[in-house]
Amino acid sequence: MTTPIPEAITTLESVDTRLGTLKFFDGFPDDATSEKIYDNLDFMRGVEAFLNAIPGASIEAFRIGLASQGADNNQSILVFEDLMDSHSLFLTGNTESIYNLMWLDTKAGPLVVETPPNILGFIDSHWFEYVGDVGNAGSDKGKGGKYLLLPPGYDGTVPDGYFVMRSPTYGNLLFYRGFLEDGSTRTAVENTRKYLKVYNLSEADNPPPMKFVNGSRVLDSSRYAKDSF
Repeated sequence: MTTPIPEAITTLESVDTRLGTLKFFDGFPDDATSEKIYDNLDFMRGVEAFLNAIPGASIEAFRIGLASQGADNNQSILVFEDLMDSHSLFLTGNTESIYNLMWLDTKAGPLVVETPPNILGFIDSHWFEYVGDVGNAGSDKGKGGKYLLLPPGYDGTVPDGYFVMRSPTYGNLLFYRGFLEDGSTRTAVENTRKYLKVYNLSEADNPPPMKFVNGSRVLDSSRYAKDSF
């Protein structure tokens, strides 16, 4: 070899790292170095898997928390009629919003969600991925409207008259806030009880009744467990 090779692009004989000293001969790692590198790759992949799973674990905790309060199907919703307090173990909850949460399941087919007016909310998938807004930031512009949530891979007929959303998962979280009026929760709570309806598209002619569960002043956790790390 007569061509001069820039030293900056050559592999060093040894490199001090947080893994220890890595040793190379003619650019090849020795056995101990190879083992350290592969162990580090396994560790990095484990951390990546853990971080990627946090959204799913978090929303599953929401599902379990809702079910523990009796809001465990498409016709039951947890309504914080008297606002949140220290019993509500939510990561970013406040004591000025009328929170409403329910679990949506599309395994039986497309699901109709009729929303009340003047709310701010969204639907997220079972992996906490954004599916769409409802209410003031949604297609109904705060007037209330009919949304049609389609299950994964749905290729059937989509009727007119709905704001259509497609989710990559069968399970979904509906979360929205109502607003105080003159310091009272009354209007927001009454609007939810009057206008919120969730039912399978196949039941549109005869929707089942809704169940409203008051979540205020009840010990309830929406946080995922950290005791198995």
